[in-house]
Amino acid sequence: MPPSSGAYILGPISDRKVGTDRKGRQDEGQRTIDQRAVRALVDRARGGDRDAFGEAYKLCHGAVSRFVRFHLPGSEGEDAVAETFMRAWVALPRYRDTGAPFTAWLIGIARHVVADAHRARRRSEPWADPPDRAVEFHDEATDRLAIAEALRGLPEEQRTVIEYKFLVGWTNEEVGQAMGKSAGAVNALQWRALHRLKKILEGR
Repeated sequence: MPPSSGAYILGPISDRKVGTDRKGRQDEGQRTIDQRAVRALVDRARGGDRDAFGEAYKLCHGAVSRFVRFHLPGSEGEDAVAETFMRAWVALPRYRDTGAPFTAWLIGIARHVVADAHRARRRSEPWADPPDRAVEFHDEATDRLAIAEALRGLPEEQRTVIEYKFLVGWTNEEVGQAMGKSAGAVNALQWRALHRLKKILEGR
């Protein structure tokens, strides 16, 4: 399966087009987080060092922001990113290093923040009538909405791999650490997810 038939569907997810080769390596453009540096900062932050948490925030902010702002674009996304880190600071004494990247813990918090935002929106806004024609992907906002809906149709593990790879910007090895899987298993999940996602989008 060539990258153009799957990976580039997900271009609108990030701030740029993201492509991968068959080994799951990503293009240049998304900075890899130094997890050892983050762990050292988190250890200090758990002792009450706010400056250390601020440095960890700087290192992890981009990954968390890409995840949140895909699901909640605009000012709502900015508020949700801030809420994610505020909850993380409060919960930090309960954090335990399991060997997975610290960002995975932050993304777990971000999922709850995004879910809370969607629930609040559903309570305050009526459901919109569904379109009476097929959606045509001509702009980024439409692309994001369609892909977000399609992602919800993936099995949980496949959706998680896509989010970690294309929203957070991790390598297969980093995703594997977070999910307790080998890099090869992550790669297999990625391609199955892309194939399924492509079918979902083409079937709209």
